[in-house]
Amino acid sequence: MEKGFFIQGNDGWQIYLRVWDQVENPLGIVQIFHGMAEHGGRYADFAKYLNSKGYIVYADDHRGHGLSLGENKVLAYVGEDGFNNIVEDERIISLMIKEKYKGLPLYIFAHSFGSFIGQEYILRYSNEISGIILSGSAKQDGPEIKAGGFLASVQSSIFHDWKPAKLLDRLSFGSYNDKVDNKRTKFDWLSRDQAQVDKYIEDDLSGYISPVNFYYNLFKGLKNLYKPERLKGINKDLPILILSGHMDPVGKYGGSLKELYKTYNDIGLKDVLLKLYQGGRHELLNEINKDEVYDFIYEWIKAR
Repeated sequence: MEKGFFIQGNDGWQIYLRVWDQVENPLGIVQIFHGMAEHGGRYADFAKYLNSKGYIVYADDHRGHGLSLGENKVLAYVGEDGFNNIVEDERIISLMIKEKYKGLPLYIFAHSFGSFIGQEYILRYSNEISGIILSGSAKQDGPEIKAGGFLASVQSSIFHDWKPAKLLDRLSFGSYNDKVDNKRTKFDWLSRDQAQVDKYIEDDLSGYISPVNFYYNLFKGLKNLYKPERLKGINKDLPILILSGHMDPVGKYGGSLKELYKTYNDIGLKDVLLKLYQGGRHELLNEINKDEVYDFIYEWIKAR
């Protein structure tokens, strides 16, 4: 059964936190960082599966997302320095978990936008967790990131920062359905499971166009992820699982996932695994082979 309550975020922002703790003798905790234009409630099925395997699960709604809307009630408005504040919100939750469950391992499952929060998190706090799973991720350091950051800065200076960033949305996601056969909706790139795509579309707290403020903070955060001096500080023993579908456009169909894998290997990390599912799209937890994915994640955690 899901429990939910508000906690105080890094700067007083009210963050909604979900907990699935139907576990008698917990083996560990999994903390979920959800993706863009969605919320932690979408991970209930995965959380219940992990409960059945002995793991308690925590999943917040990032500031501006889901039930953590903030005072202006604009979805995905993350406020000033939002990217860094989300990272620190997650740290607050991690510390809360570690205080409550002393001695139990803490693993992070970070998906899509959440995986970039996760990439930043391990630059700061890799010694404080037992492992991280980066799902639907990428190495985001190409020229398109610089161009996106420039455009977001320009739009931020011209428009209200709560205005929907339609141009940035189109440039970011407009091509994501290009390799999908027999397109049915604009979100088919998320999963081959049509029922899951429909569920996403029908969810009022998912699938919207994020505001200028979100994109401005996202690009600001991405530009700091791969500085060599910061990467060198990651705990060399930190287990990292990079997980994606080979038809996920976010990871450039596996290309930028391989770059991310190489980046972590090149700095001497000892336990980095890249797993690409043939035919899989962006949301592996909602794919037609999700049971196989669930089991793989569990076995990876259990082995560590």
